[in-house]
Amino acid sequence: MYSTQQFLDLLGYKADLYGTHVVRVEAAGTTKERSECGVETSKPLWVREHSCPACGHTDDRDLNAARNILSRGRSQIGAGRSESTPVQTALPTFTPLRVDAKRVVETGSPEA
Repeated sequence: MYSTQQFLDLLGYKADLYGTHVVRVEAAGTTKERSECGVETSKPLWVREHSCPACGHTDDRDLNAARNILSRGRSQIGAGRSESTPVQTALPTFTPLRVDAKRVVETGSPEA
């Protein structure tokens, strides 16, 4: 069994390996808050469906919580910020030739 810190270290390692990152967020209240309208609804743990009294939407409780966690993480890194910078290569990826890093142009850069 991993401790929370060990799990986060492993998750961070994998994120670095695949060119992304991990953002830790406070998960408290994510199962009670509607991911779209933000209205909180208290319910016992055995109730697995989230029903919003304000907007009438129903969703799986865990899916709703996951959307809230994703939203909190995105708000911490800034709205619209990409996970990774898209790049355009000078040659198709199936080419057996090696591409010098000087020939790779980042999308949105002045050279693009």
